[in-house]
Amino acid sequence: MFVTKILLLSTACVLVGATPQGFGGFGAPQTVEGEDLVKAQEVLQASLTKLDDGEGPHYRISRILSASTQVVAGNKDVYSVELIDNFGATKVCNVDIWSRSWLPNGIQVTFDCPNEPKLVKFHSA
Repeated sequence: MFVTKILLLSTACVLVGATPQGFGGFGAPQTVEGEDLVKAQEVLQASLTKLDDGEGPHYRISRILSASTQVVAGNKDVYSVELIDNFGATKVCNVDIWSRSWLPNGIQVTFDCPNEPKLVKFHSA
């Protein structure tokens, strides 16, 4: 009986002390820095290349201002990025890449640029 009470008390302490999801726990967005930022740029570049080979949009990366990643039903990468369009104009956009590679055309890329309608495109992995 004593062991059961200790086990229950220990479990309760772990649960109370755990960080809830959405506040730094599993599944919460994590800021991408250092070498992981290089990998994040490769993910963004791969999506831009896939879209450029199709209907577009046609952007190049100037620089990434910030990036985060999150485990959801797949992975969600969120970027604040300077993009260069076909005309050489630079704009700061928020780009979300939701990757569900097990689906056909399971990569959803959302571009949210100032003074433009939000654009959602899909491509394969």
